[in-house]
Amino acid sequence: MNPRDRKQQNLAAIYQTLLELMMQKPLTDISITELCQRAQVSRTYFYRHYQDFDQIIRTYQTQNMLHYLRRLPRTPQVDLARLMTHYFENTKSEAETYRLLIKNGKLDVLLETFQTVFQLLIKQDRIEKHSSRLTAPYYLEFFSGAVINITVNWVKHGFVESPEYLGQLVAQFTLG
Repeated sequence: MNPRDRKQQNLAAIYQTLLELMMQKPLTDISITELCQRAQVSRTYFYRHYQDFDQIIRTYQTQNMLHYLRRLPRTPQVDLARLMTHYFENTKSEAETYRLLIKNGKLDVLLETFQTVFQLLIKQDRIEKHSSRLTAPYYLEFFSGAVINITVNWVKHGFVESPEYLGQLVAQFTLG
């Protein structure tokens, strides 16, 4: 196995183990030693690659979002409603993870991940017919906060609305 694949395998193992432990107890009660033993990685590995649990979550979630981007239609640009529908579909498929992260107060990690990926989409000019507002100062923070708040409420209420509905709603709010 090459080093890159090994690193991916270790990240997946440590992330999944962290989620399993979070199902049993609050994140604040989980020790690095416990996590490393259960994930079968050394403490040296942990400290070489991560500063804290948030960095594990952030790294994994960013990779998950990048994987999501690779599943987008193979067109130069995607309209915002479709883009957001895919985001909400991805969220729904990761429902238990989102519930655990919300329960453990990790909204900041979800927000940072969303901002990173959305900023990449803007930079690559992948959003069709977007208004110039998307590149205005502080708009990324405003938009990301709104989407994450919608996501949190959607998850907490049991995914009542469809991903398509929410995708359309976010596009309407954004594009006017």
